[in-house]
Amino acid sequence: MICCKECLDMLSEYLDGDLDAKASADLDEHFQDCPPCIAFLNTFKTSTSLCRETLRQVDVPEVVQKKMKEFIDQQKQNKG
Repeated sequence: MICCKECLDMLSEYLDGDLDAKASADLDEHFQDCPPCIAFLNTFKTSTSLCRETLRQVDVPEVVQKKMKEFIDQQKQNKG
């Protein structure tokens, strides 16, 4: 069984559907027995939706978009 920290580390990939079937099943099992992680999952989903909706309504300057993409790409490389 996975622990809460592992669950939170995989949360974004879980929501994006990027995990393999075993990892997704392990997270589903964890969520069944862990109300704090379910609460965090629901908060994360809501926050993500609000951010996406806000970004659709606001023009983000191209230089900011570029810097954000560079930061995200760097974080992905550091994880892997």
